Amino acid sequence: MKYGRLRTLRGQLSVSGGIARKNVIVSDGLVNLGLKILSFQVWPAQNPTGASAQLFTGILSLDTISSGTDMNAADNRQFAWIYSSTLATALIQNTRTIIDPDHIVNRDLFLTMDNSTAGLYNYLIEAQVVELSDDEAIITIIKETSQS
Repeated sequence: MKYGRLRTLRGQLSVSGGIARKNVIVSDGLVNLGLKILSFQVWPAQNPTGASAQLFTGILSLDTISSGTDMNAADNRQFAWIYSSTLATALIQNTRTIIDPDHIVNRDLFLTMDNSTAGLYNYLIEAQVVELSDDEAIITIIKETSQS
């Protein structure tokens, strides 16, 4: 593997009914170029109001994740997770992000928000471009679907 420049992916998605999905990267067919995810952040576009709590759960995955799916480290399609709760009355935010450092994205990348308070959320993903040999690319593609 040969590491290259840093790249950021950022945007917004709207959660309604507790769930939202976004295809952040669409496969370009170049399996010898991938991304190693270095950081993953999600935060509400607005501060919570009133006495209610604002909760969210986010999953980065290599395939679509169905509604109601839990964060599941045994599912090899999932490789990064974030969860948070913000108490409006105390303005305290607890956020935890977990990223499996042994995953390379070389096809699609999906962001799924599940069990989340309705609203607009921002995301920021920092990644490093990785050049893969043919053998490394094949192993990465097999790893995407080998466990679920």
